[in-house]
This record gives sequence, structure tokens and C-alpha cells, in this order.
Amino acid sequence: MNRLFAAPAAVLVALTSAALACVPAAVADPAAGAETARYAIGMCYDPQNPLPQRPTVFDYNCDGTGVLHDMVWSSWDGQGANGSGTDVSVECQPNCAQGPRLTNPVVVHAWNPLPSTSPACPADARFYADMTIAYPEGVPPWIRPGTQWYPGTDFVVVDGAPGVHFSNLTSKCEERLR
Repeated sequence: MNRLFAAPAAVLVALTSAALACVPAAVADPAAGAETARYAIGMCYDPQNPLPQRPTVFDYNCDGTGVLHDMVWSSWDGQGANGSGTDVSVECQPNCAQGPRLTNPVVVHAWNPLPSTSPACPADARFYADMTIAYPEGVPPWIRPGTQWYPGTDFVVVDGAPGVHFSNLTSKCEERLR
């Protein structure tokens, strides 16, 4: 009785194997996503606008109190972004509306590009989750290495210069920022 089922089973296995051999494998190539990814410093990204690539002006506080100007980027890819420019920030004393604007040259490093968890973000967008802004020639008075502004914003030393490290940056790709 086993012989009656053995032959049809063998034929079925052979036919199934042949059929599967004709179907292309659906294996994702991790490198393919990296080639098509677009990178951004995205905590202030509004999806109503194009995803900023190598921006010359960047509002890192999302409210006009800290804006990078004249940025020139030497690299901008999956390994990170490196650039230099000028920081124009507001010393919010007595308040942000009346405080003086401080202008300082800066060196910016961003790394750790990650996709957003928000479905509102472009699928190919990778937002740098870490960024440092270093002040090699003058520094705003509130930046004191070893202290913290709030969680995720730490004052550090970068290449011998005082700076700020923003960590766990992400974008929810919302019009209303922060």
C-alpha cells in the first residue's frame, strides 16, 4: 500500500520543486535601500516641503532661536554629514523676543541615519539621529560642556571646541513642529 502513494508523492515533490525553481526569489537587498535613501537632519522637517538635502540654512531649534547659515557640506550620505557655517542663535534674556542674536562660526557633524516611525514621512527618508554643533571661535554663553539643556541636548567638547550634542533626533513629518 505504501508503494501506491510513494510514486504520486515523488511526482508531486518533483513538480513542486520545478515550479518553485521558476519563481524569482523575493529577498530584499539591504544595499539597495541605502543607494536610494535620502538623508536629512529632520527634527524640523515639514512634509509639505521637499526633503532638505545639504541645506545652506537650517533651523535646528524649529523656532528661529537657533539657525545655521551659509552651510557648506563636505559630505552628506549614509556615513553621516559634515559641514561648516555660521550659527545665529538668540540669547533669550530677558526673553527670546528681546534677546540679542549671537553669531558664531560652527562645525557640524551628523550621523546615525534612521527611518522615521511615522507613516507621514517619505519611505526613502533617513534622518540623522545624532548631531553635534561645535564652536571653534566663540560660543554662546549657555553652552557649558558637562551640562545639559534638557534630555537629548548635552553640552560637550567636540575636537577641542565647546559644542552641543543633539541625540535621538527624529522627525514625525508633521506641519506643527515640536
